[in-house]
Amino acid sequence: MPRVTVFTARYVYPVTSAPITDGAVVVEGERILAVGGAADLASRYPGARRVDLGEAALVPAAINAHTHLELTALLNAIPEGLPMAEWIVALVGQRRALDEASLRASAADGARRSLASGVAAVGEIATFGHAIEPIIESGLRGVIYLEALSGNPALADETLARAQNQLARWRTEYAGASVRFGLSLHAPYTVSAPLFVKGAAWCRAEGIPLSIHAAESPAETLWLRDRSGPIRETLYAARGLPTDLEVAPGVSPIRHLHACGALGAETLLAHGVQVDADDLALLHETRTCVAHCPRSNARLLNGRLPWAAYHAAGVRLALGTDSLASAPSLSIWEEAAYAADLHTRAGETPTPADLLRLATLDGAEALGLADDLGSLEPAKLARFASAPLAHLDAASRATPDAALQAMMAGQAPFSAVRL
Repeated sequence: MPRVTVFTARYVYPVTSAPITDGAVVVEGERILAVGGAADLASRYPGARRVDLGEAALVPAAINAHTHLELTALLNAIPEGLPMAEWIVALVGQRRALDEASLRASAADGARRSLASGVAAVGEIATFGHAIEPIIESGLRGVIYLEALSGNPALADETLARAQNQLARWRTEYAGASVRFGLSLHAPYTVSAPLFVKGAAWCRAEGIPLSIHAAESPAETLWLRDRSGPIRETLYAARGLPTDLEVAPGVSPIRHLHACGALGAETLLAHGVQVDADDLALLHETRTCVAHCPRSNARLLNGRLPWAAYHAAGVRLALGTDSLASAPSLSIWEEAAYAADLHTRAGETPTPADLLRLATLDGAEALGLADDLGSLEPAKLARFASAPLAHLDAASRATPDAALQAMMAGQAPFSAVRL
């Protein structure tokens, strides 16, 4: 019989129900049996092993909806202050210096960092696929999106076929693994319209998760408008790529993807900064989710996602760190604290409960993992994070709401809880 363990803490935050003071979570094997008051559950499971976290908070482990763990080794490798197109040129140069062994070690380091920070699952963009085994071996769950790109319409069928074959090989090779495989059509400035149309249609028909970097920078908007700006002058020029293979659609990135049939409930966009009211209406209508990566957006000078407008429009959001080439850590909790400060300073105050859900259940829903992760409920996987509260002043830990405010502001660091 699997061992039964009762985890107790000053505050337990199930996410889908009210916080519990002097709460407990009962675990059998890897699954949650019960969530409730510590005294009640201790009496119901008198022979269970006890793990008392003390003056601490217990929450579901976080979900990092947008990562590039293969790039973990590039922490601090690219100078700050580079706008998007220049940053990409620098990134490509740095990445080419990493051989296969280095990329795998980089991904393994990223997986370790993620787990240690209290992350249970990732939405990983796999440029080469070297992150797959490190992710699986680490125990992380999630979706691994194979990255495909080609701006040449004539190569759309060939590019998609190559990706389809690779995904089929991965599904066979890693059958039974705790990850799903999806497709990442990189971005509107590196993927032709036919590739978006055909790739998105295939994903929809086969139930394949789809991820796209979209509406990230002003440069992307200029490129789609009339093929002008830094994408043309810096990125394409540096790589010697032709810029006239397609006529510019003359619309926003979101409208372009909608016209290509690439929006939908199984599509996860990364960034979504450069949007207007019409774009948000389309995202809501199609139930498309956006992974919010505020630290990366700031580092690459891309602006601030309009938090209040997203919420007013009812658009689904998740939270991602992006890679360590553009963010200082892989902690979703630190990302949430940054988001809290960023949007509060802009007068668009997210509530602590909003941020907790964004870091947990919203991410699980975005990756199709909500049956197993994202909240503390019976039958879900026992994946927890904990934050110490004893160092907070009395007012900041007097109630679960006050403690959550402090935690989501970054005043109590989260870490993984061992089973």
